[in-house]
Amino acid sequence: MDKVVLNRIELLGKIGVLEEEKRSAQRYWITIAIGADLRRAGRSDRLDATIDYARVFGMAKSLMEASDCDLLETYAETLASQTLAAFEIAEWVSVEILKPDAPIEGSFESVGIEITRTRNG
Repeated sequence: MDKVVLNRIELLGKIGVLEEEKRSAQRYWITIAIGADLRRAGRSDRLDATIDYARVFGMAKSLMEASDCDLLETYAETLASQTLAAFEIAEWVSVEILKPDAPIEGSFESVGIEITRTRNG
């Protein structure tokens, strides 16, 4: 299976349960992988035959800027749903969100979640 990957894009947003997370923007590292048959795009050299990663980036950014959810899971679920709806050739989408500045005492690189959603399930 082919896939289009946006690897570890960095966005600023206010996702979180704590009031301090809602007050000021935090960094999020997001990786989006979208499974699709890309043979037609490879043979035709046409952007409309593939997943436009600039469009996916724009969707992720717009959603993050508008987000007021408490959980990373909510953001990921919405982004996955929007991605599958926007690209007919997408068979599945995986969204990983890492939060490097989570308000947790201790040493860590990041915390986060990863979900995978398919068109038919």
